[in-house]
Amino acid sequence: MIFAVAATALWLAAAAPPRSDQVWLIVAASEPTATAIAQRARALASTVPRALIVQTRDCGDKKNVFAVAAKIADSADDAKAALPAVRNTVKDAFVKKCTVVANSLLSLRYPAVDASIADVPDSAVNWDEDDRVSTAAPLPHDGALVVARYFVNQPDDPLEGRRERVVRPGAGPTDGKTLSDDCPSAGAFTEQQGRIAFECAREQAADQLLHSVVVFDASGAKLADVSHCRKPRFTGADALTCSEESVDASGKLKLRAKRVSLAAAPNKSSAP
Repeated sequence: MIFAVAATALWLAAAAPPRSDQVWLIVAASEPTATAIAQRARALASTVPRALIVQTRDCGDKKNVFAVAAKIADSADDAKAALPAVRNTVKDAFVKKCTVVANSLLSLRYPAVDASIADVPDSAVNWDEDDRVSTAAPLPHDGALVVARYFVNQPDDPLEGRRERVVRPGAGPTDGKTLSDDCPSAGAFTEQQGRIAFECAREQAADQLLHSVVVFDASGAKLADVSHCRKPRFTGADALTCSEESVDASGKLKLRAKRVSLAAAPNKSSAP
């Protein structure tokens, strides 16, 4: 059992900066799977409206369980004082002491499971548990991004509604920034002086996935979107390199270094 889901992932993403500290979770429900906890959170939404779905892995537990937390208290006394109000509607609610893992979803106060996961149909055969659970992506120097996995109800969708959103959390309820609303297999996250770059798998050629590299400034404005490139690396204040992808007639993937200027052509890439 642990923090419940709020209606929009972005609102929760912005709730707090990364931290590692001790908290007390008032747990209203717990389940072993992401789908089950999303459904429990939805059922409890009217009684614990500002709850958050969490996972006990973010408390350092070896065995991971999903939970709906009705409240996150900063002290045992605060948790003890708040527990009776939760028990008025959830009789078996209890308090769990938690040492929050740094740069985890819980440290960011971001839900481990998006509310939309409750709507994934039983007939969706290509969904794994990992497709239902959001993750934190620590950056090389400081902080973390969030890869929020969610479901869209779109008929005949080739991905059965699987989506990944990349969010840059902020310090307050309105400060979070969605960098990409649809970034399959988001990865290779890097940053320099507030600028962020990562890759999304957007195409397939033969048996090879082809990626795009997207780059954002410190405010979240897009600086570049480079097709058929992966593994970005900043090489200066206004430039990065990535591995340009091509697939030959035999289906073999070939990579070559590509330089991208960020200052000369915002939203576009350039190569010498």
